[in-house]
Amino acid sequence: MRSPHCILLCLLCSASLGAQLLDYAQGELILQFRAGVDGKSWILTHQEVTGYKRLHAGGETWLVHFDWSHYAEADLRLRYASDPQVDFVQLNHRLTSRRRPNDPQYNQQWQFWNTGQIGGEPGADYQTELAWDITTGGVTANGDTIVIASIDNGIDLTHPDLRENIWVNYGEIPDNGIDDDANGYVDDRYGWNTALDNNDVEAGKGDHGTPVMGQMAAVGNNRLGVTGINWHTKVMHITNDFDPLESEVIQAYGYALQARRRYDTSGGEEGAYVIATNASWGRDRAFPSQSPIWCALYDTLGKYGILSVAAVPNRDVDVDEVGDLPSLCDSEFLITVTNLDTRNKKVKDAAQGLLSVDMAAFGEGVVTTLANGRYGAVFGTSYATPAVTGSIGLLYAVPCLTFGELTISDPPVAARRVRDVLFATVRSLPTLTEATRTGGALDVGKAVRSLQQSCTDCLAPASFDASPPGDASTDLLLTWTRIASVGVVDLRYRKRNGTTWDTIRNVTSPYRLGELSACSDYQLQLLAYCNEEPTPSEILVVESPGCCRLPDDFTLTPQPGGQVRASWIPLLSATSYTLRFRTHDEDWREVTVTDPSAEVVGLRNCRTYEFELRTNCVGSSTEFGRRKQVKTLGCGVCLDGAYCQPTGFGNEQEWIAEVSMPGVLENTSDRAVGAFANYGDLTTASIVPGGVYQLALSPDYRGSGFTQDFHVYVDWNQDAAFAADELVMQQTAPRGGSARAYITVPDEAAFGLTRMRIIMQFTSVKTNGCPAGSNQQFSGEVEDYCLDVTPAEGCPPPSSLEANYDASADATLLDWTASAAPGGSYLVRYRDRSSENFTERKVEGLNLRVDKLNLCSSYEVQVASICNGAAGKSRTVFFGGDCTASQQVGLPPAAWSVVPNPATDRVTVSWSATLPVVALELYAPDGRRMLTELLSGSNEAYALPLDGVPSGIYLIVLVDDRGRRGARRLIVR
Repeated sequence: MRSPHCILLCLLCSASLGAQLLDYAQGELILQFRAGVDGKSWILTHQEVTGYKRLHAGGETWLVHFDWSHYAEADLRLRYASDPQVDFVQLNHRLTSRRRPNDPQYNQQWQFWNTGQIGGEPGADYQTELAWDITTGGVTANGDTIVIASIDNGIDLTHPDLRENIWVNYGEIPDNGIDDDANGYVDDRYGWNTALDNNDVEAGKGDHGTPVMGQMAAVGNNRLGVTGINWHTKVMHITNDFDPLESEVIQAYGYALQARRRYDTSGGEEGAYVIATNASWGRDRAFPSQSPIWCALYDTLGKYGILSVAAVPNRDVDVDEVGDLPSLCDSEFLITVTNLDTRNKKVKDAAQGLLSVDMAAFGEGVVTTLANGRYGAVFGTSYATPAVTGSIGLLYAVPCLTFGELTISDPPVAARRVRDVLFATVRSLPTLTEATRTGGALDVGKAVRSLQQSCTDCLAPASFDASPPGDASTDLLLTWTRIASVGVVDLRYRKRNGTTWDTIRNVTSPYRLGELSACSDYQLQLLAYCNEEPTPSEILVVESPGCCRLPDDFTLTPQPGGQVRASWIPLLSATSYTLRFRTHDEDWREVTVTDPSAEVVGLRNCRTYEFELRTNCVGSSTEFGRRKQVKTLGCGVCLDGAYCQPTGFGNEQEWIAEVSMPGVLENTSDRAVGAFANYGDLTTASIVPGGVYQLALSPDYRGSGFTQDFHVYVDWNQDAAFAADELVMQQTAPRGGSARAYITVPDEAAFGLTRMRIIMQFTSVKTNGCPAGSNQQFSGEVEDYCLDVTPAEGCPPPSSLEANYDASADATLLDWTASAAPGGSYLVRYRDRSSENFTERKVEGLNLRVDKLNLCSSYEVQVASICNGAAGKSRTVFFGGDCTASQQVGLPPAAWSVVPNPATDRVTVSWSATLPVVALELYAPDGRRMLTELLSGSNEAYALPLDGVPSGIYLIVLVDDRGRRGARRLIVR
């Protein structure tokens, strides 16, 4: 017989168990009111209701709360159901998760739900099942069929786990040779192949494109294979075979863009509702300034509501430093992704970038679809990226009416909202703190739930903007967009320091706001009404028209690759802005832009530049002002690296006398103390990857001269060491002659200042790039220099061209400096100035001999760099019997002197009156510039005090008004 205590305990346990098994929330009912009924007013008349919430923005569906211990829900349901103002009443039922797909290999897809099944970290996944409880993809709240464009190397059209989700252009009759839907592409039933310019999207079944699609949208819950993040979303295929020219990149994005444009303009009858593009390819070591059209495409796509997702390189590099496209393209509609493994760690061979890489996703050993109907694991950033792209498709499928209204009223704002949700819901990971902008990894479940939870919100007006109306008034023309659920919009405004608002009721866009004070800061805000309480927009702060002045907050930010980004606060009165910049020894250069920012490119690394800004208005402009200085990046390893110090050389009999890289570096020198000299950064121009440059090395001797061997190393990868494969020159200088060779800069050379080492020895060089010996073991000398590697900017011509006519041989020798263009090929054109026809010659190198012709006599000569098979802009020189078009690069050594040398407390630098010297520079033994003294052209000498200067070997450099430079070594004791 059971005790009363046992019976009571059992009853309590039974009651507790029963509460746990209830399939609805106690004390809650959902009511839908009949048309025309104000649900909130009805609720407020019922005292048993303790709380309420509208469930449908713009509709009359409400959740009400009551004390279930005092009111039986069955009684309330009967009473409410009999009320003529109530249409339906129901319990608030609990849902059971049914969104674990039945695909047999789903348990292997740890990226979706990681339980440690392959030895990874449990929970290192996308929390996808939480998202699938809300949506599995397919269509928007408006009924649009969601399409993701995959720009890849092909697709297995017959893969059983992909066929249902492959986008089909139903406006195109297959294989009839006709452009049935008049979209400019013939027979593009399943997409387009930009490499072949036809409809072959399979391209060998797509060994890469097939697993990419599987990540995004393998059909889910079909009892077959695997699943994608989306179970039902369509994927458009644009094939480029992974070896495209940039024109194919533009064409690929253009195909997706025209499909979305046609969809929008036809009301969904044509084209496709493309909401995202996926790209798992790019261009290494490249910068946006080199590809402005490509980078601008992301903003263009974004204007139509299309987000683009791109993979970073599968290399352990920082793309902020070395460059990468499209990672560095500056667009709010581009998301860049790096790679995580199953332990939540960033993969070592996956790029990072605190400024440019947005987030991470899983791409290391993820199981997905493979070509030829197979399944398996894949590795790389290429497979992390489609997870993010697929998540965008899932977010667009969230059943949220207000978000659906936003996609109609303002597609770019809707796209940015999806991006913001993705970024705001990442899982923060220590391994990503310094590697990505968000510091986190994709969390699909959290992202989908976050967007769903905001569904009942009344959305503020978007794209709120102010502009001058285009006349002489001080009025502002205001524009914005709003979702359909917003009934009324009010505008309020005040001066920036005001305490009270002026309000204008029920305004519509566009709205002209008048009676403003000229040139004054105003705060503007819109109030949107979906219900009784308004939803405010962000406060817009603008300056009213009426004055032309310099902008505020002028900032300069150095960027990798010899670039500086300038930005400022825009002015409504400005039609454009002019930015000018220079170094101390250059003339001003200018660039004019209409946006409140500019990317200044083609600058030297590790140089201090002055910048000034000017505002251009209708009929007037300000003076240049807001002067600021900024030092470009790229000082790097050449000046700071711990390079080995060569030892064991003796230069009593021979030494390096002249180093010449035309247009880049010129230096003459005497015997170096210790047989080694570091001349630091004497370069006057940069070199570019792919560029070909001539290097000439001349020895000097105590006696009549000897045969000298030269080895030259360049630290291309900037690891502060000279590797065997960085030996760029092995040449011998005969007695009384020079060693000459062409040096090609590798395409993968790192940007910035890097070290060049020149080793000269009698007869033959017997050491590597780090010579070590004792007691003058080697007869010769070593010199180090800095070379400035920067990205190629377009296809510029050589900086100088000269001609010399040899009357005895009746031939003209044309010489030019290497251009800052890759390739080392040039097109030379010449003609008699009385003729219309040019003679053309293609040249590999930096000179051309033209026999039986005196080009110095009334000839026009042009030389242009050849880039990608086409000639760029030409350098044109008109000769008229003098052949003096070129400038001498270095200052004549006999025209100036340094006395005394060695020196102790003072040294005097003197020069000829015919030498227009404008600057004197002093360099430390490690190559760093210690002093720059600007001089007037009337000076002929400068006394340099040496108080406090440590003993050592220094370099004095003179610069004239034509940019010519001369260098002499100074010994301080």
